Amino acid sequence: MSGNLRQTWGYLTTDLWEPLADYITKDAAAPPDLFSDLFETADDFLSPHPTDTELEEARNNPDKARQRFLALKGTDFVSESAIVYFLEEANKVIADYEISGYEDLYRRLLRDVLRKFNLRYRLDEPFTLRFLLPGSFTNLYAELHRLNVGNGHLAGLLTDFEKAFDRYARTYDPTDLKTCIAKASNYAEGLASTTHGTPGTLGAICDQLTDWPHDKVKEALKSLYKFCSDYPGIRHAGNPAGVRRDLAMRDMTLASLLLLSFAGYLSPSVDEQVVLGI
Repeated sequence: MSGNLRQTWGYLTTDLWEPLADYITKDAAAPPDLFSDLFETADDFLSPHPTDTELEEARNNPDKARQRFLALKGTDFVSESAIVYFLEEANKVIADYEISGYEDLYRRLLRDVLRKFNLRYRLDEPFTLRFLLPGSFTNLYAELHRLNVGNGHLAGLLTDFEKAFDRYARTYDPTDLKTCIAKASNYAEGLASTTHGTPGTLGAICDQLTDWPHDKVKEALKSLYKFCSDYPGIRHAGNPAGVRRDLAMRDMTLASLLLLSFAGYLSPSVDEQVVLGI
């Protein structure tokens, strides 16, 4: 789940709004003022807001309302969250029509949109669009690539990790597993060094950085780095006496996720709102 509603808003015309407007059964049909009501509902979530003249025209002219509503872009909404709130409010508008099967159609079409465009939401009952964590991690990863644009050293370190990850996913070789964790720790170390202004080990730089909400968060990363340094064959020869079992696939996946996730603490340039996706 990685896509967002602002980017995919334009596709909703074909996949959501037009099917709603074309709804017809033996006993019922879509209301002629559907787009008038949707445009008026959207007003609270747009920036800039439609003028009073535009709103009045939309109320009294269904064709103009349809034209204005379908011309909206995702960027016309205040934020990603504003689109979420609008879609939830639109369900109330549709439910108020009390047309048999109409509300169910809206829910089904919206669920289809979420799946089709791999959006970072789940539609729960009662009608609520839930933000889900996978989208935030995808956004964080995109932020890391953005940070790397002006830094060839960091770009190279992340590329090394991506190649190692791909190789292990193909080979399942224990050596490639350790290499993948090592490359993830190298990237975290490189990012911390860039922020600190001088190279150094990740453990030492953690003590120099100040953007920690609590010392235990800092210690958690230092402990993870110590694991990378102490477990034989990841970063160094290590200490075989500390091994409790052989590394497994889940160790590579989780250690890599943790190391890259800590990037939010290692660079002040990571945009928190972009990561959350709001």
